[in-house]
Amino acid sequence: MKEKSKINSDSPETRVALLEQSIGFINQTLIRIEKRLDRMDERIDRMENNLGKHFYWTIGMFAGIFGIMAHGFHWI
Repeated sequence: MKEKSKINSDSPETRVALLEQSIGFINQTLIRIEKRLDRMDERIDRMENNLGKHFYWTIGMFAGIFGIMAHGFHWI
């Protein structure tokens, strides 16, 4: 009869402990990912605000250039 070696890694308590440890690591990783995504959302919001400002500046510059051209070509 083969004698089964009694290794602690096969016991249910050890398996549960390893699963709990894995769950803890996964939870920490998800928390880090969530914090990083929150920071990225904040950056995107700031970029969107800046894009609006840049858009108005661009429109203003084009209007100014067209105004100068219209004056130069005596359209106005």
